[in-house]
Amino acid sequence: MLEDVMAGLGDVTADATSADGRVRVRVDGGGGMIALDLAESACRLDAAEVSATILATAHEAARIAAGKRARLLSELRDSFR
Repeated sequence: MLEDVMAGLGDVTADATSADGRVRVRVDGGGGMIALDLAESACRLDAAEVSATILATAHEAARIAAGKRARLLSELRDSFR
């Protein structure tokens, strides 16, 4: 079980897309950005708006990844009971 959980933790990724669909971010299990996709329409926004949207979307993806990690660790804890 431990080996499965450790492998699962290494495989965790999460994706999030901004509400307007212009930004898509993929993060690894630790919340580090591993992919960023910007729609062409994002280039027409000012830099502050684009950066705020990227950060908010990355934060959401990191939140999702943290949830996946927590579920895996919970399964491991439950296996010891």
